[in-house]
This record gives sequence, structure tokens and C-alpha cells, in this order.
Amino acid sequence: MMLIYRINKPDNQQGAALMVSMVLIFMLTILGISAMRDSTLEGQLASNSVQKEVTFQSAESATDVILAIEDPINDQAVEAVICKEKMEFTMNDLSVPGAQETTVNIEYGGQSLPTGWSLGGPIGGRRFVVSGESSLPGASTGTRISQGVVAIGAVEQGVDC
Repeated sequence: MMLIYRINKPDNQQGAALMVSMVLIFMLTILGISAMRDSTLEGQLASNSVQKEVTFQSAESATDVILAIEDPINDQAVEAVICKEKMEFTMNDLSVPGAQETTVNIEYGGQSLPTGWSLGGPIGGRRFVVSGESSLPGASTGTRISQGVVAIGAVEQGVDC
């Protein structure tokens, strides 16, 4: 018994394997480019989120620092602003020169009647608005937080200042 072997000659091949492999390579390239684009976008979103959180925390800390001052003689205390125009302070502890700027504004809003106190008595309230603002100029992001405060104490009725 004799074995007969068939040998494919190059004339019989039509290049189908080459076409299939080229299509697969093209699809994998498109998939890779799409994955790279998605990862770049996700990196930018994460970076923006961190920058926004840094400015938010810094602005909130600036208002908290001012509201925590209990000494009325301190120039940055809310009581020091009574009958003055708006005062602005740079918060050096919360700023990074050239990278982050944090400021706080204090505005006096006049007298008010505090809830729960009788009318016409020597007790009254003084309204203040404390606004903390922090920005990252290099990242073009910033946050502003405003808090309203009423300081209750002895006041002369009918006299604002």
C-alpha cells in the first residue's frame, strides 16, 4: 500500500487568513485606543475631584478658624467688624504661595432680634456673614463658602453701632 501526500501549492491559497488577522489586529487597535482614552479621562476626573475637595476643605477651614476666635480684641474676630465695611484677611496657614490662595471675608449685617428673647430688652443679636474662599489658580478651580452667624449679647436697642 502506498501513501499519497497532497501538498498545497501556493497557487491554491487566496489570503483569507491574512485578511482575518488584519481585521482582528484593527479591532484590537481600536479597543486599545478606546481604553487609553477612557483611562486618561478617568485620571482627569479624579484629579479635578481632588482639587475641588482641597479648595472646599480650605475654604471651610478658613470660616471655621474665624468663627472659633473668642477674643473680641483680636482683629480677625467677628466682633471687630461691627459698624465697619467688609474686612478681608488672607489665611496664610491655609495658603501655599503660588499654588493655593485662601481668604476670608467678614461682613456686618446689623442688629437682629434673636429667637427666644423678649422684645425691648438689653439682649439682642448682631448678624455677620463669614465667607471663606480658596482657589488653585494653576488648576482654574475654586470654592466659596458663606456662613451666617448671629452673635447674641448686650446691645443698645435702636442703635446699630
